[in-house]
Amino acid sequence: MENRHKVQTVESPQATRNPDGTYSLEHTLQTKALREGSEFACWAVQDEQPPIQANITLQLHHLGRKATQSHSFSVQGPLQRSEPGTSIQLTMTASGFSSSHVTVTWLKNNYSLPSSQTSSRQSGHTYNVTSSVLVPLRADDLSSLVLCRVKHNSTTIFRKSIELKYYLRVPPAVTVSRSSPSLDLVIVACHVRNFYPESVQLTWLENCHVFKDAKLPKPAQNTDGTYTLESSRLVNVSGWGSELVVTCKVEHEAQPPVAANLILVPAVNADNEPSESPGPEMPALIFVTLLLGFKVLMVMSFTVTYIHRRWGL
Repeated sequence: MENRHKVQTVESPQATRNPDGTYSLEHTLQTKALREGSEFACWAVQDEQPPIQANITLQLHHLGRKATQSHSFSVQGPLQRSEPGTSIQLTMTASGFSSSHVTVTWLKNNYSLPSSQTSSRQSGHTYNVTSSVLVPLRADDLSSLVLCRVKHNSTTIFRKSIELKYYLRVPPAVTVSRSSPSLDLVIVACHVRNFYPESVQLTWLENCHVFKDAKLPKPAQNTDGTYTLESSRLVNVSGWGSELVVTCKVEHEAQPPVAANLILVPAVNADNEPSESPGPEMPALIFVTLLLGFKVLMVMSFTVTYIHRRWGL
């Protein structure tokens, strides 16, 4: 980029393999150095890692017939993303200053960051400057900017805004829920909420066995910049003789997986209930009780009458 405008170039050359197994890539851009100065930025992005950026400012200084390059700048951050509640270190390096009167200011959302350190070192007839700062990360920093401002002899010669979303990782919150349209069918839903960046892998398991036919929708972006993903599947519990454990496992940014599970118990079918000997019904018990009582009364009455006649009482 030149002065924050994308420069159209030919296709980048192929990377070359180094003896140690790593790769290197070089690209050259030819342009004119202007008297008012031009800021160039080179971005390198690998896979889903945060981009690495190097800046250089070209400016013509007329000293008789001579023209010299004044300053070069580079701002770098960590290669891995970090979660809210931690801090990252941003570092600015610059060279080509004619004196050590260099001031570096770091601002987050227009508020000064106190934890910064700046040092200068003479190299030949010029000075090199290094400044670093610790930036605390929060879950709502996806839209936050960090400004690096460099002044030389009270004149601002470099300004660079760094987007914290390239260094922030918000882990997902995973829950599962169920609904039952019938006795044998259960809809199990997995809710993956408030994560960043967008890339996520979701896996369904039934009793620790991977269910491979699940199709995942695309995550939806929330108003705060995070993402939400919901996946559901229909489970037939009638074929299971015992309980079924359904698990939703989510992997995000090469971090340890986050899982949530649900235990499903098959509904008991009336046709499959074990048969038992039916007990006597209540009316029959009452009838038998009354009949026995009546017979006892008759026997007692007969006995009393017999004794009375026998003994002449």
